[in-house]
Amino acid sequence: MTKLTKQITTLKLQTIDIVNKLSLETLNDTELAIFVDIVYQLETNKVCSMLKAVEVCGKSRSTVYKTIRKLVKKNLLSIESSKIDKRSYLLKLKI
Repeated sequence: MTKLTKQITTLKLQTIDIVNKLSLETLNDTELAIFVDIVYQLETNKVCSMLKAVEVCGKSRSTVYKTIRKLVKKNLLSIESSKIDKRSYLLKLKI
């Protein structure tokens, strides 16, 4: 194996471990990608609105919103009104 293929293998094993720890087995590939994009946005920018989630995920608004509702139901995310702009809803990690 090359260094790159070892890194890919390690990444795959880490992903499987995280999916199992967070009980994300019921998410399809698109939903899992949306979750990862939201987590990345929150970790790098400390804030992610629902509209920003649609923008960064590159998926349809209905797909992103449906996935967010699923993640809220799984107690991985919460949705809060922005204190700055009451029209905006912010996503918060619960993990």
